[in-house]
Amino acid sequence: MSRLSLIALISCLLSCFMFSCSKDESEAGEYDNWQARNQAYVDSIARLAKEGKDNWHRTLVYHVTKEYADAHPNDNNVYVYIQNLIKGTGSKTPLFSDSVRVFYRGRLIPSKSYPDGRMFGQSFTEKSIYAIDERTSVPTLLAVKENVPGFCQALQEMVEGDIVHMVIPWSMGYGATSTNSSIPDYSALVFDVQLVKVYERGENKTWR
Repeated sequence: MSRLSLIALISCLLSCFMFSCSKDESEAGEYDNWQARNQAYVDSIARLAKEGKDNWHRTLVYHVTKEYADAHPNDNNVYVYIQNLIKGTGSKTPLFSDSVRVFYRGRLIPSKSYPDGRMFGQSFTEKSIYAIDERTSVPTLLAVKENVPGFCQALQEMVEGDIVHMVIPWSMGYGATSTNSSIPDYSALVFDVQLVKVYERGENKTWR
C-alpha cells in the first residue's frame, strides 16, 4: 500500500470515528435527565389544571382510589390532564367496555431536536387536527380498555365531536420500563385527540 493510500485510509477511519462519537453524544443528550424533565413538564400542566387555567382540568385515573389521591395531594402522576379545545355536539360518552373511532397524534415532551416533541404515532396526515377532512380520512378504531390507563380514562371523559389536548404522566402511560420501542422509559405522553364515534359492545363498527 502506498503512503498516500495509507494516509487516505487513516483519514477516512478518523472521520468515521468522529462522526460516530458525535452521533452518539447527540442521541445521548436528547434524553438526558429524562425522568426529571418529564416530571417537571407534568407538574407544570398540573398547576394549570389545579388553577383551572387555559381550559385545563384533571381527572383521576380509574384504578387510583380517591382515598389515595386525598392522602397524597402532591402526587400529580395519578391524574390525566385534559385541555378542552373544541366541544363536541354529540351525546354519547364511551364506557370502559365500548369501542371508539378517533383521530389522534401522539408526541413526547419537547426535547433538543424536537421543539414540538417527537411524534411517535398519528392517525391523520394533515398538519393540524383541526384540518382533518373527514370525507377522505378514516378514524382509527380502538377498544377503550385496551389503551394505556391515562388514555383510557381520558376517552371516558369525552363526548362525540370533542377535540382535546391531553397530557398523560409516565406512570399512566408506558411506565418506567416502556414496552414500546419508540417511547423511552419515563415518558409523559402528549396527545391531540378527536373523538369521532362511540360504539357500544356488540354494535356494528363498520365505518360508513
